[in-house]
Amino acid sequence: MRLVLAGTLLLSICLTGGCAKFWYQEGKTFTQCRRDLASCYAEASRYSDTDRTGGLGRYESKFVADCMQTKGYALVPEKTLPVRVKRESSPVFGIPGVAGTID
Repeated sequence: MRLVLAGTLLLSICLTGGCAKFWYQEGKTFTQCRRDLASCYAEASRYSDTDRTGGLGRYESKFVADCMQTKGYALVPEKTLPVRVKRESSPVFGIPGVAGTID
């Protein structure tokens, strides 16, 4: 019971404290960022057996992070994003979202 309570508390602190991170590159539009992230996911799936495993694991996540960094993106905490950028959180907790200027 204590473990569940501690986990719930940590999650609520993270969500209200702005722990969410976003792939962001100054000067890139939101659409460009989404497209680049999709491209990195597609590339990662070429090197992995995601059909069998049912999703991305540690290797694929590292691959995607390396791919996005190679494209010039950085993982930015939500609280440090510029005010005038569109943001989209990932539906999966712990997976970064995307952010960019409005198209």
